[in-house]
Amino acid sequence: MTELERAIRRLRRRHTVPRVAYRYLSGRPLDGRDGYPYRHRGPGRLAGWQRQAVRLGVPAAAALSAVYPDQTGAALGTVAAAVAYRARRRLVARRFRREYVAPTLAALAPAMGLQTGVRLHVDPSLGNLTPRLAKPLSPAEEAARRWYGEHVEPVVRWLPERAQRAAWAVQRVARPVTSRLAVFRRPGAEEVGPRIELTADTPYLTKEQRQLVSAIITSKIPVSDLVESWHQVGPRVIATWTVRKRPPARVGLAEVAEHFPRLAEWEFFLGLGAGDRPVTVSLRDDSPHLAVSAGTGAGKSVLAELVAVQVLARGGRVVILDRKGSHRWALGLAGVDYCARPEQMHDALVRLAALADERNTLAMHEAEDWDPGPRVLVICEELNATIGQLANFWGDARGKGDPKRSPAISALADLLFLGRSAKVNVLAVAQMLTARAIGGPEARENFGVRCLARFTANNWKMLVPEAAQPRPSRTLGRWQVVIGGQATETQVAYLTSAEARALACPRSPGTSEVNALSSPSRDFLTLREAVDAEILPWRYDAAKKRLQRRVGAVPRVRGKRGNADLYARDDLVTWAGGQ
Repeated sequence: MTELERAIRRLRRRHTVPRVAYRYLSGRPLDGRDGYPYRHRGPGRLAGWQRQAVRLGVPAAAALSAVYPDQTGAALGTVAAAVAYRARRRLVARRFRREYVAPTLAALAPAMGLQTGVRLHVDPSLGNLTPRLAKPLSPAEEAARRWYGEHVEPVVRWLPERAQRAAWAVQRVARPVTSRLAVFRRPGAEEVGPRIELTADTPYLTKEQRQLVSAIITSKIPVSDLVESWHQVGPRVIATWTVRKRPPARVGLAEVAEHFPRLAEWEFFLGLGAGDRPVTVSLRDDSPHLAVSAGTGAGKSVLAELVAVQVLARGGRVVILDRKGSHRWALGLAGVDYCARPEQMHDALVRLAALADERNTLAMHEAEDWDPGPRVLVICEELNATIGQLANFWGDARGKGDPKRSPAISALADLLFLGRSAKVNVLAVAQMLTARAIGGPEARENFGVRCLARFTANNWKMLVPEAAQPRPSRTLGRWQVVIGGQATETQVAYLTSAEARALACPRSPGTSEVNALSSPSRDFLTLREAVDAEILPWRYDAAKKRLQRRVGAVPRVRGKRGNADLYARDDLVTWAGGQ
């Protein structure tokens, strides 16, 4: 530094009255030192604007208190409370960093082989982190908080509350215009919300290092059920732990009615996932059969009922093998074959295997897109007990020369292997779907869609070892739907018995009387009943021949009553009107 520069600095630091006054009013250091910016702190404890506010505010407050002592006292009390609140927040933030961030950084840097260049951000709103730092309040602190809440907080919150209400009113008025402008907005990045974010100045971390970092984070920062993601593209490694998004607490008939009509014939709505996204399964693309495994009371029958009513609403058939009566909603419905005894289950499975074989045989001589007929859903309830009952029944009924293995169990295995092309699908329900419960490990591999709830670690590893095990939920109706090794948390839709029957057996537009607890006889009729009711203008034999020859707008079969086919009333009326 030259002598001339030293002289200029000494000249600038001359403490004349105008210079000192300017420095005082502008918030600069009174001794004239440089390097203290106005907007930032620089080397000092306060920024220039903060020193200026103190220097001008204290005399102004003193003058106002002399002229208006009553009003100024209340204002000063409010300012003092605000300053104390800000100081307390800074103190809590400092303690938060000392308790959580600093120790975690000290453990992370050696694990990544770095000494510097590691930055960690932890949101205080995560979990219960900040409340854990709070100490019990003394009686004096409780009295002070009570006084603040009664006298100071209403004054502090008055203006912000009024401003927020005014903003909400403006938004309501402008909503018709702003909603039309939404199409011009470009989609931005999704709001990440509360998170833990780690940034390291290294281009790559090995799998072992990432596992060690994750273990350190979960040990030092006590927040559970976070979603971990790693980004290693570029010169830095960024890891983020975010709060897992949850499905809604309840899904019902309204959501089913909204999403079900949009689906194809082979697609089924199960419920809503995170962000109210519909969760559907495809019996053509995902898997021809569904496996449902959960503990007692988790809602296995509710999930089976949801799929069954969608099959029935599309004109398909449902065969229920249920010994304990979990599906009383389906009793008496058209298109439902309810088997409650082992002998009934045995006969039903043998007939279904024969049906699947017949359809597959006919498909050999038809076009590629040939429809074999209405879809048939087989609900096998409590397979852990049902398979044993079928084996015991066959052991008692087997005659000399009959095979040792139960034909019903063999038929169930045939359906699992050959049912897809025949549109015969199996929904297996069990508390633990072991290989023995379904007829062998090769038969269990046909279930590409597996739904689990209230699962144990053993059950999860047995059924879906390729998917990462999530934390089980205690929310009723909360399931993990696993397709292709990916688990989707789903709130399954719940339907009451009346809602299920109404959806499975929709009322014909021409029917005035509705009985939601049974299949209305006036909605679905056999061909003979339609002739007797004079809905069809022909005799029974003539109507049967027209049906066989496919004359006119032939009605579609909607179900079975015994051996007779059932038709919807409106389809019969349309057929008769087109004669």
